[in-house]
Amino acid sequence: MQEDAGGVAVGIDPIYPNAPERAFMDPVPASGPLLGSRRFTPLFLVQALGAFNDNVFKNAFIALLTYRLASDLEISLEVLAPIAAGVFILPFAIFSPFAGQISDSVDKAVMMRWVKFVEIILMIGAAVAYHMQQLIPLFILLFLMGAQSAFFAPIKYGVLPQYLPKRELVTGNGLIQAATFLSILLGTIVGTNLILTEAGILWTSIAVVAIAVIGWVSSLYALPAPPRDRSVAVDWTVVPAMAKVFAVTRAQPVAFRTIVAISWFWFAGATFMSLLAPFTKNQLGADETVLTLLLAGFSIGVAIGAMLCGVVYRGQIKVGYAPWAAVGIAIFSIDLMIATSAPPAQDAEALMNISDFLASGSGWRVLFDFVMLAACAGFYVTPLNAVYQNAAPEGERGRIVACSNMIDSALMATSAVVVALLVQVGLSTPQIFGLVGATGFIAAFFVARWAPETWIGQRALSFWPGSA
Repeated sequence: MQEDAGGVAVGIDPIYPNAPERAFMDPVPASGPLLGSRRFTPLFLVQALGAFNDNVFKNAFIALLTYRLASDLEISLEVLAPIAAGVFILPFAIFSPFAGQISDSVDKAVMMRWVKFVEIILMIGAAVAYHMQQLIPLFILLFLMGAQSAFFAPIKYGVLPQYLPKRELVTGNGLIQAATFLSILLGTIVGTNLILTEAGILWTSIAVVAIAVIGWVSSLYALPAPPRDRSVAVDWTVVPAMAKVFAVTRAQPVAFRTIVAISWFWFAGATFMSLLAPFTKNQLGADETVLTLLLAGFSIGVAIGAMLCGVVYRGQIKVGYAPWAAVGIAIFSIDLMIATSAPPAQDAEALMNISDFLASGSGWRVLFDFVMLAACAGFYVTPLNAVYQNAAPEGERGRIVACSNMIDSALMATSAVVVALLVQVGLSTPQIFGLVGATGFIAAFFVARWAPETWIGQRALSFWPGSA
């Protein structure tokens, strides 16, 4: 253990000895519970409200596409829906490198306020676009919302180690993860249902602007988060910026390997989410109320798994039980495939509602599988988020988070291609769920392989000393 020039204690991480030396002093003294404290609550509210607003806007847009614009314009929904998803994801690949570089060179709290202020402007534009009910303005707003989210991501995860001591990092990540998925669920329900009601466009417009304003006000209470080095130069050319951000991340082996492990979670999650609606209707023979039930089960499951990490890990930052969580994802995905392998008994004209679904032979089993695989997913990704945040040097953390966003968005886009190919070769949706979920066994092995606290990791170190 030694001290840097500022008298801050630094040293070697006991779990990951090849991680860079980093400050171990708590930047913000820990006192009392996280929720309700100024060091965490403003960020928590900003993230939860932002995720909620994103999904209100996106799902209101998709509802308009589904029930009004697609038929009015005589354009296939099967064409428009994937385009809409791609338009939102594309900005993460384009703008994340810039966002990461900027967040490493400015106060993240100040950047947060500007990003949230931009959200207010975008939501005012969204209100106008809703009333116009024209495709191009809505697609432009969707792209800009993706860009705004891309600029917020390095703040959300990059600032946590500045606000929280190490022993609270897993708990903080768990709360953020739980709030994000519950906000996605609520935003999906509100956006889908509110826009199509009488005066729904007016109320949706008021809602998205009001939520954006509340999020911006919350950001004003965030504590300062000054950068380690204000001299970080921002490269404004896309490909070189991507290369630089990737190079910075690749130079930190622990952070890079953990980010790759997290990207599998987003690949599998994107697969399940993209097929959930057709799975519910075509395989289960159920209506939109059952779809909402499964979405709720998935979101609540992730929240449970994420928050459970704070109890199980007790402040320790390590891979820990994440490989077993990946195994759980695989097991419950395969059981879901087995439970739904038979075609639905009802014909397409008589879709089951929630009561019929739960009264059917496999209803409770399907719901249980969804909740459990989601809980395993939350239990998998939360400690990994804490590991790479802790392993990232403070002066490079924004760029490393940006690289994570780039890789995640690439894997989510890859998921769409893989699903299309699997459908083309004749696999059913349950078979795709089982196959993609089964890759959890592979993910579990590689996550354990690079974690020195696991048995597999210890065996690997005996063959390749220093590889951790």
